[in-house]
Amino acid sequence: MKALIVYAHPREEGLNKGILETVVKTLKKQGHEVTVRDLYRMNFDPVLSGEDTIHIEEGHFVREKETYPKDVEIEQQYILENDLLIYIFPIWWNSFPAILKGYIDRVFAYGFAYSFEDATVSKQFSGKKALFFSTTGQPQTPENEPDTVLTQAIKTTTSGWIFNANDTEVIDHIFYGRVPYLTDTDLENVLRDVENRIEALDKFL
Repeated sequence: MKALIVYAHPREEGLNKGILETVVKTLKKQGHEVTVRDLYRMNFDPVLSGEDTIHIEEGHFVREKETYPKDVEIEQQYILENDLLIYIFPIWWNSFPAILKGYIDRVFAYGFAYSFEDATVSKQFSGKKALFFSTTGQPQTPENEPDTVLTQAIKTTTSGWIFNANDTEVIDHIFYGRVPYLTDTDLENVLRDVENRIEALDKFL
């Protein structure tokens, strides 16, 4: 299996980096091929230009440019070439970091990730799975209990939304809360949970 990890955190240390390293290590240990796209290290440009947005002309959605920017095409090709799509990021202001939101704005473009007129667009995502890991300062409910109202709202507007117009199956969106207050033992338990979840992926793939 080929896995693509999109990672968005500006610091070289911390829990998000530990989650990334644990995911990579565990996937490789299972024999999977792994590609990491570290948006901050790449200095990914998150700004969607006017000519790359869609608008209506004579009742149809159109873009001024017929092709996507080269850096966007590279990221889109990574998505198409991989079976498992993993996103690791902190929750800031109840949503994605700005650089990841810009990645979604630009890469998950009309005609690639969704279309209101071409049914074949969503089919190129058929069979793909997605998994999300997020850290937050907010408390989280114990496993197997309902999400908090805030967590459910964040899921709806992040992991629940970006694949809602194509055939990718979202396996889960896992939240690790109260991060600034976790002890070393708590942090070790988080990374052990990440490892266990990656090891259990085979039943979904």
